[in-house]
Amino acid sequence: MIMSAKSFNIGPQAPANTINKEAISHAFSNSAASYDSGAALQRRVGNQLLSRLDNVKTLLDLGTGPGYFTSALHDKSQQLIGVDIAPNMLRFARDRNSQLAVTWLAGDAEKLPLTDCSVNAIYSSLMLQWVHQLSNALKEAYRVLDDGGKFVFTTLLDGTLFELAQSWTHVDDAQHVNTFLTKMALEQVIADSDFELLALDVQPQIIYYTSVLALMRDLKAIGANQTAKHSSGLMGRSGLKKLAQGYEPFRTTHGLSATYQVAFCTLVKST
Repeated sequence: MIMSAKSFNIGPQAPANTINKEAISHAFSNSAASYDSGAALQRRVGNQLLSRLDNVKTLLDLGTGPGYFTSALHDKSQQLIGVDIAPNMLRFARDRNSQLAVTWLAGDAEKLPLTDCSVNAIYSSLMLQWVHQLSNALKEAYRVLDDGGKFVFTTLLDGTLFELAQSWTHVDDAQHVNTFLTKMALEQVIADSDFELLALDVQPQIIYYTSVLALMRDLKAIGANQTAKHSSGLMGRSGLKKLAQGYEPFRTTHGLSATYQVAFCTLVKST
């Protein structure tokens, strides 16, 4: 079995010059139908974030993805707007929730297709790590929020998938798992914005897998393998064996652990 090593890269928050928005849109569009099969983490984190969201009149779901949370978000709002950069994701979400009255918009978090002060709250789970500049996304969120509006979001931080990163060192010296923002860097971006920070806490989330291939298939299913620079070359049986052996020290009674450092944030646009 021969497979491309770059087919199993994950691209987290990278320096601005490594983010390719067209590639991100394409990757997540291609994964629309398969996304749910590999989205255990997204479902868990998204549900936890829902508990931090109040009922509001107009709610923006920023990075709506395949629309898994659309129904729950619809119940928390009188008017729901779903925005995503990936056209196929929007179509999938719309078809999935065809019985609900939702406004679907193709858009970039750094250039939202909304007018000033037009929404009362923003919900965004595990999307902001893909933006070009987080500071720009915060400026746009602040612009479209009404006074007193809240922005609740989750994003991934440094240390995410450290097990996979360490396991790759048994194969080669290439960087297969990029680094995310540190908590300190995230705090600084928020401090430099116009938002008031109400809460920021980091909650590690662990997903267990039977094998390394099962983990990488999940990453591929959600489109996270095609969103940043990739190393080149092919990985054959020997490479896969080395990768699997390198991951074995992280095996527990539940399986191989994959750790995600998740930041839960609540910001408010102060009046």
